[in-house]
Amino acid sequence: MNLKKCLIWFGTVIVVVFILDILFGKMFKAYMDRYRLAGDYEMVDHLLKSADEEIVVLGSSVALNGINTKTLADSLGVTAYNGGANGQMFPYYLTLLKAILEQKPPRKIVLGMIPSNLSDTGIGGRYNFLAPYYGEGIGDIDSRLHGGDELERVFLQSNFYRLNRIWFRILLYNFVTAGIQGENGFIAKPVPPEYPVRIKWEEDEVMSDERRAEFEEFVNLCRDNGVELTVVFAPRCVDRSIGTHTVVEQVRELSGKYGFRFYDDTFLSPFDEVDTLFYDDRHVNINGSVIYTDSIINRLR
Repeated sequence: MNLKKCLIWFGTVIVVVFILDILFGKMFKAYMDRYRLAGDYEMVDHLLKSADEEIVVLGSSVALNGINTKTLADSLGVTAYNGGANGQMFPYYLTLLKAILEQKPPRKIVLGMIPSNLSDTGIGGRYNFLAPYYGEGIGDIDSRLHGGDELERVFLQSNFYRLNRIWFRILLYNFVTAGIQGENGFIAKPVPPEYPVRIKWEEDEVMSDERRAEFEEFVNLCRDNGVELTVVFAPRCVDRSIGTHTVVEQVRELSGKYGFRFYDDTFLSPFDEVDTLFYDDRHVNINGSVIYTDSIINRLR
């Protein structure tokens, strides 16, 4: 094959891939406009596009699995939704907050975490979960995904590239659901076949500079939009004798500075003694969520 034929063949391949990429993008967008993606995407799609609840729960999986927003809504006579997420870091929580505020600020936000959610750095390996929403001008999704890298910004224009790492997850959500599906975004952890053993802290958790800046941005966005913020560190199946992390005192100091409510529930009773309320050392099970949801309701009431 001579050089001219090679160039023609190569050019043809590029054009075909380019056209297929555009067609794939149009079909995927048409599907998203008409249907909601399954699994975790059902909840995030609601919050990114049609959030209008009075109370929104954000944070890590401890919030997702620990606070039953259907019970909360029924008890308080309000609308409520759980936007907690598995495997995400603080930038994800901040992105969801910005997207929600762009629509209709809720009356209250409950931010549920564990200390390590404020001691790490980076956007996390699962932030690209939001790739299907790139280019739609939602929150800070675009800037977070390309991270200021101009080459990455160019690559992200490709639908094949953008969705390459998550298409299987999207497909899998149509057949597999993690946990016990509840209402209003809540997903419970089942009662485990064996209850967890209480652990000891391996090391102290201290708030990183990156997380402090993001956390303060989160707090200020709530304050500037008239949203009442409650921050909780969820119960843990840990040995009470080991004491608390430094980050607890750091958040408590910031709560005094900015005026949000903060509860360190790491050793909240009865979770500090009853191991059968947990799924593992980080998450309460469905029975534990009943008790923890009641504690949240009493505070919000």
